[in-house]
Amino acid sequence: MIRNGGAVKRFHTIPTNNEQTVAAHSWGVACIVLDLWPDASVHLLRAALHHDVPECVTGDIPATAKWRFPELSVALSRAETEIEWEIGLDTRLGDKDAYRLKVADMLELLWYCVEEERLGNKNFKEVFIRGAHYLQEIELDEPAEKMMGELIKMEAEL
Repeated sequence: MIRNGGAVKRFHTIPTNNEQTVAAHSWGVACIVLDLWPDASVHLLRAALHHDVPECVTGDIPATAKWRFPELSVALSRAETEIEWEIGLDTRLGDKDAYRLKVADMLELLWYCVEEERLGNKNFKEVFIRGAHYLQEIELDEPAEKMMGELIKMEAEL
């Protein structure tokens, strides 16, 4: 099931130039974790690699759907937790690592948006804006703030 989780296609509701799978996304998240926080725990790295595995059952539900229908988000969270327990994954994290995973997850989204925009895909401009806005609402630590600034600069130059 873990391997199948990696095969899930992301962004199925937006036309893309390059398809991204959960495996590619999760690898990107883990790389960002290591780049920003070289002291990252093994548990955080496992969570980075496995955080979207339950999507092999639920599919990749767009964030916009979860925002529009909060009850969907609650049900999905419950389902993902149940799936993780069924397959023996434990992605529960303490506050520090949960923060790091969420930030790395969103920064990976911004990287993907920049890559798509570089290929001329204007569909990802709005996704980038929403993701950047989300991160701007969080108090980022210095490494994350630096990467965020670099991504904003890269996207602005497109």
